[in-house]
Parts: sequence; C-alpha cells; structure tokens
Amino acid sequence: MEVAMWAELPHDVLREIFGRLHAASDLVRFHAVCKPWRDTATATTTRQPLLPLLLAQDKMYSISVRLRCVFSRTSYSARPPFSIGRRNWVASEDGTSIWYLAQRPSPSLRDPLTGAVTLLLPPFPQEHGRWEDSPNGVVYSDGTVLLYTLSGHGDTVKFRAALLRPGDATWTVEKRTFESSEASCEFCVAYHRGTILIIVDGPVATLNVEFGAVQVLTLPRPLMPGELDHDFYVYYYVLESRGELLCVSVYARPDYPDEFGGTASVPNLVQSLSMFVHVLEEAAAGPEKMRWVSKDGRSLADRVFFLGWPSNFAVDASRISGDAVSGGCAYFVYKDLEAIPNQPFYVFRYNMVNGKAKFVEQLPQGWDDMCTWLFPRPSIAPVEVYMCNGILVPNHSSNFYKLYILQS
Repeated sequence: MEVAMWAELPHDVLREIFGRLHAASDLVRFHAVCKPWRDTATATTTRQPLLPLLLAQDKMYSISVRLRCVFSRTSYSARPPFSIGRRNWVASEDGTSIWYLAQRPSPSLRDPLTGAVTLLLPPFPQEHGRWEDSPNGVVYSDGTVLLYTLSGHGDTVKFRAALLRPGDATWTVEKRTFESSEASCEFCVAYHRGTILIIVDGPVATLNVEFGAVQVLTLPRPLMPGELDHDFYVYYYVLESRGELLCVSVYARPDYPDEFGGTASVPNLVQSLSMFVHVLEEAAAGPEKMRWVSKDGRSLADRVFFLGWPSNFAVDASRISGDAVSGGCAYFVYKDLEAIPNQPFYVFRYNMVNGKAKFVEQLPQGWDDMCTWLFPRPSIAPVEVYMCNGILVPNHSSNFYKLYILQS
C-alpha cells in the first residue's frame, strides 16, 4: 500500500489501531508513519497503560541504563550524558515513574535518561552529615518522599531514613541501630499510615533510638505454615494496595532437583515455587502492636503485582488490556544457579488464585534479580522542521522522534 493510502485511513480506524498498541517501541513507530497518524496519537488522550518494563542499570558501564519488556521480549538501552550512582533509584509508589537522587549541587530527583531535574528537594540537615551510602526511596501517592539506607558491619545494622511529607519545609531524619544474629539478614522498608516500618528477615533487637520525631517499628516477616520445619529459599516483598500493606513471600525448595525429577531445570523449578500473601493488621491483644494475617489469593483476582527492587507495586487488572498480563497474578525475577549457570535469572508469573507458577522468560546474560518494574508513559518530542533551499527537511540536530521511556 502506498504512503498516501496509509495517510488516508479514517480517524476511527487509526484510533482503533493506536488503542491496541502495548509496547513503547510500537507507539513510536505509529507516530513515525505520517502526519495524520501523529495527529491521531496526539489527539488520543485516553488509552490503556503500556506493558511494564524491567529496569536495571548496566553493571558493565556506569552510565548505561537498560530496559526490557519480558512480554514482547524486547530490550532497550540508553546512555545518558552523565554518570549515575549505581542503583540509586527513587521510584513512585504506583510504578509509573522513576528517578535517581542527586545530592549535588543540591538534593534533587532527576530523570535517569536526560538528567533533567524533576523535583527540587530541601537540603539535608547538616548536623546529620552526608549519606554514607547512596539512598533508595519511594515517592508516595500523597507526595511523601521517603529515602533510606541500610548498612551492616558484622552483627550491627545501621538504618537511616529521611522523610519529607506534603507541606514540610525540612526533612525529618530518623536513625536506628539494630543487632542481627544472621549475617544475611535482609530488610524491606515502607511508610504506612504515618509510621516507618522495617520488615526483617530474621530476629533483631533495637539497640538505640537516636531520633524519635516519627515512629519507627520493626516487624518480622510473616512465615508460611511449616516453614520452620523445612529448608526454603525465600524472597519477600512489601507493597501497598488499596490502603493495605501487603507482604508477598516467594518460596522455593533448594532440593527441588531431587524432589522433581532428579535434575535442575526450569520446569522442575516451576513446580517448586509457592507464594503466600499477608496483610498487616493492628493486633487486638498482646504485646505486639501489629500482626500479619494471611490473605486469600481469591481476593486478589482483580489485581496484578509487580515485584522487584527497590520498589514493588500493584495495579488493577482492569487497567491492563490484552492477554499478555493476567489478573490475580504476581510477576517477579528469581535467581537459580543450578539450571543454567551462565544465565541464572528468570521471570516467573505466579497465579495467586490457583496457586500455580508459570515460566515467562529467561533474562539475557548480564541481567540480575536487582531490578525494578516500570509502567512507561512515553512522550514524543514534536517534529521540528526548517527550510533549506526551498525544501522541507527534518531537523535531525534536535534528535527528532526522541523517546522518553521514563516519565519525569
């Protein structure tokens, strides 16, 4: 079909085509066909969200950022004109935006592709000094910004958080020191109903409270029935959904090759995976202020979880059209060195309604499980033109058809 014929397609047909696009790259290709198609894309104000991407900073090149859509098996790579502190991510609670924290010349959140400042932050109090490690953080739906670091030395773990709530002119800084009896003790951090919560994998004891303007509580992660009687690999994630704080735990038997067929393989690993979801509730009685209560997977049939690091989020299944993403499921990355040692990172989908896991994709070489999910909201720069000897030509000097995968 000639270009002129493509340009003459009815607007309602173009809108129907545009509404069926779920990958950011397809959105750009649609925009690049011709002016009538671009006008249709610009005029369409409502559309289904695009398929989520996995985001990870390249470990080989400190300035490289990589993205992958596991549903279309497409990879993207960008090299911003600056260096980003490795995995210094601050993510939005709903998974639609991600930034990196710059501390100089003044604290700010910046677009990881362009370096543009998207949010200026107040300076950190001088009496607390600079961050020893690059903090990660979350921007919540009400505008609250939580930054935090966890650093360990021997059995001692130091926690530092900076909280900026709507209307605050200065940061509220909280510091805690914990003692862990397990060298591999891990933590998840969340801000929920005015309290900073540290969910801990393993027993800890609070040693001191250096500041106390905001309540900070430590909670052990929930255990599945019979967990203490068996050996498991456990990944756990904390996220908020519809006002509830949920803890999602993924389990795998380390002896799964012997349990399922005698060999280490992806199909056998799939059989060994299980998942449990708990909701945090106030305790009716007893010394504990809060407790984890098991949540029926059938009550989550209208939601989709995306689990990663440093952020996790849930979306309504009705927001995602098409067959690629299923309601009542959780998507996560899992590491297994036994099946394929040189590419040990896999994406799985776990159906929380029927309790069955499904293999989605093996990540390409160089990826790991320390990556986060992102719902892209691309915007395409206007096409700029200029006259040269009476001929209308694209202005390539302005990088026409820029694609901003990450929303700033």
